[in-house]
Amino acid sequence: MARWQPARADVLGEYAREILEVHPRGRIVVGLDGIEDPAGSAPSGREAFATDLAAAVEAEGVAALAIPMGRFAAEPRAKDPQRFFDERTFRSEVLDPYRKGALAGASAERAVLVVSGPLLHFGALAGVWHTSAWLQLSRAEEVERDAARVPGFDEAAWSALVDLAFRRLDARRLANATFDIDDPEHPRRRFEDAC
Repeated sequence: MARWQPARADVLGEYAREILEVHPRGRIVVGLDGIEDPAGSAPSGREAFATDLAAAVEAEGVAALAIPMGRFAAEPRAKDPQRFFDERTFRSEVLDPYRKGALAGASAERAVLVVSGPLLHFGALAGVWHTSAWLQLSRAEEVERDAARVPGFDEAAWSALVDLAFRRLDARRLANATFDIDDPEHPRRRFEDAC
């Protein structure tokens, strides 16, 4: 017998309401972290989750914008999680204008910026998020999705970077929420606290 699972829209709507209730005023920044490669022209499951979360926030009457951090990956591609993104460019092109109310699509006094990417809990980026979520995906599923989505996907190089990141820091423990996204149509909230 199949177990009932909530639909994607219900899970995202509930999370959007939670974010807005916990942060009732101002311009909020949400980070969505996970192990999918940010490269490729097709969005990762994490980026699709971010887009849908922004839409769920807007359905609650609050301006929202989703930004994929893959746009800010360092060139040439960094082999160190601390230097994977060009943080300076991200801050000047997205974060600073958003905080000043000058970012198109999220210029209202009350807004939510949803940023998606791997390695968001490293370095100075860790202090950017008002709240964050870890989007859990099995390694086998991640490799399969990235191989289909990213031309020339180098599984060995990406896995080495992810393994190095986990040896240094378990971002899953730093995130405020965890969602299992192995089944994209039925993401599941996971509660993994020590209670």
